[in-house]
Amino acid sequence: MPKLLIISSTKNSNFDLSKSIKSYIKETKDLNCEIVSLEDFDLPLYTPTLEEKFKKNQSFPQNIEKSKNLICSSNAIIWCSPEYNGGISPIVTNAIAWISRATEDWKEGFKDKPSLICTSSGGNGKNFIEGFRIQLNYLGSRVFGESLIQTKSKEIQKEEFCSVLDSFCKNI
Repeated sequence: MPKLLIISSTKNSNFDLSKSIKSYIKETKDLNCEIVSLEDFDLPLYTPTLEEKFKKNQSFPQNIEKSKNLICSSNAIIWCSPEYNGGISPIVTNAIAWISRATEDWKEGFKDKPSLICTSSGGNGKNFIEGFRIQLNYLGSRVFGESLIQTKSKEIQKEEFCSVLDSFCKNI
């Protein structure tokens, strides 16, 4: 059974969105579905100096290894993150930096993997979607053309929610 990983960058409204997505998928699809919050990993801020230290000791911290293994072992990923200052959330960028550096091939966790970008954001979320789409494409992901965008002033309509998830899951 294919493994779908839902990654929430926060424990707030994006985690709630992740739970709604998981609930819908578990009811309607034959997928092994897991949610993780990047906050739970408490990853250190990526710096080349810190990476060199870990490599010199021939060991990355357990949470870096765990996050890398979760992403590398998944067949598809749904990302749920707010827009931060008109762009990608720092916690997402930091996690991707560590995963790309803790693998032998920096694209290993992302290459050819279907990815769906979702957001629950105070702003319109579109800058995050567009910027993150560019980053995931660069990493080799097969980024789904549609996204789910929820804002403080606009809830995702049930029909749109179901349609986007149904279409995405057909690609897994």
